[in-house]
Amino acid sequence: MDVMAINKIPFMITTSRNIHFGTAELICNKMKKTLMTSIQQVIREYHARGFEVCNTLSDGGFKCIRNNLVDLVITLNVICRNEHVSEVERYIRTIK
Repeated sequence: MDVMAINKIPFMITTSRNIHFGTAELICNKMKKTLMTSIQQVIREYHARGFEVCNTLSDGGFKCIRNNLVDLVITLNVICRNEHVSEVERYIRTIK
């Protein structure tokens, strides 16, 4: 998952490695509460399709929600500084 901006308007972007299901949602800011609300909506979308979210991969901007994800039994894996989550980056290029 990542946050992408188009004309300074932020969007939460997610994609799955295995089933290639992607989401893009307009968000008002990058605050912890906003990120969690968006992620919870994505989790509901996966559950509605019979999938369970167990792991996430993101950049350091999502460290603030690590404990919230632990409460949902989801592991947050954070990539190193100056690295990118390649699947999300490819997905972003296809929707821009």
